[in-house]
Amino acid sequence: MSAMTANANVTASEYDKDELVPPKWLDKAFFERVLQPPKSSENVKVANITIQPATKKGEHFASVMYRVHVTFTLSRDCGATQRQQNKSLIVKTLPELQGVKQRLLQDSKLFETEIGIYTEVVPKLEEALRLTGEEVQFGANCLYNALTPVKVLVFEDLTQLGYEIVRKRSLTLTEIRAAYRKLAKWHAASYKLAKEHTSIFEKYSQSFMTIPYIVNSSFITSGIENFIGMLDSVPSLVAYKPYFQQLQPDWAVKCRATYTEYFLNPQQQTHYGICHGDFLVNNLMFKHNSVSGELADVLLVDYQLTYMGPLVNDLLYAFVMLYTAEQRAKHHEALLEYYYSNFVQALEKLGYKAGFVNFEIFQEQFKRQKILALFLLLSFLPIRYALSAGLVDRDHLMATDEERRPLYYDKNYIAELHNLLPMYLRLGYLQ
Repeated sequence: MSAMTANANVTASEYDKDELVPPKWLDKAFFERVLQPPKSSENVKVANITIQPATKKGEHFASVMYRVHVTFTLSRDCGATQRQQNKSLIVKTLPELQGVKQRLLQDSKLFETEIGIYTEVVPKLEEALRLTGEEVQFGANCLYNALTPVKVLVFEDLTQLGYEIVRKRSLTLTEIRAAYRKLAKWHAASYKLAKEHTSIFEKYSQSFMTIPYIVNSSFITSGIENFIGMLDSVPSLVAYKPYFQQLQPDWAVKCRATYTEYFLNPQQQTHYGICHGDFLVNNLMFKHNSVSGELADVLLVDYQLTYMGPLVNDLLYAFVMLYTAEQRAKHHEALLEYYYSNFVQALEKLGYKAGFVNFEIFQEQFKRQKILALFLLLSFLPIRYALSAGLVDRDHLMATDEERRPLYYDKNYIAELHNLLPMYLRLGYLQ
């Protein structure tokens, strides 16, 4: 077995340090279990394994991921051996290296959530759409999962099917529209199923805001403190300081409420369904036509932060984590209308007649989720600017206030606040 890596051009600095040494249990016996055909008389014999990190440094956080190339044969009980085969797999598991990431994950239910989404939710959503005559694939095929003795998922390698993560550039408007079109179908199917079978998604109450390490850290409360401190130092923004001072009491409680609303405080005329929860560039994989180069498909990956909640939460998250500053300023309204038209169209194809489908009411839901919009603005957007500039290591963002505080003084972040804060004031988010 080759432990790491077959590519001589790859250097260790390209990868997260907790992915440089794969776990010892990723051995031939493990992959023989993964590749064993269910209810088959064929037996798998693994000949060789090559393991390397599956993603580049900083592309994901709440797990470690490996790309595994397996060479194996299948033989029948009679002893007849079939030809040698090769398969590329993606393995997702908990980090063994001690650090912030391990502490973040050790008491969470992220793997339980993701296994449930892959094995229960996604098949239901795809089947609902299939019954309308539309073949939709939302993510990778999950080939194996387990919670004991270790938490692990094994997927088909989407890169072998022509899908790639967009790296070293921002998404184009065409790519964002494609992602929104797929998200709208996901939202519509989950909204319809949740309305018709109210208990179907009850188990998906865990979210980013219920992870014990997050709840018990200063990440949430220090965000608004750092933000107010920055406003106080920028003469052209100091007028906004009183608005955030009024919001500061019980800020963490208010933020958590935006994620737990469906279970603890459901509202009338609100679209509830399965939120992806982490709808950003690194969790989208695009496939282009090999001949024309045109965009052919997009898949949504990484369901660890998926939860049942207000569907607008995904769109508020995308506004901060998916768009560029220019796209936020010039294209958000058009993109939102594009998403909503696809959402309505999907509901109509699904035969959903009851309730309301009204764009004005939909827009009102954004205002009701203003705390989430502001939380993302003052806690996530400065981090995104820092990550884009390569100024910080993703592994240290949750560590201390001292490491996060300088991010609020990034000149590009402050420049965009001069556009976003007047917009939020006009929309009523600061009241």
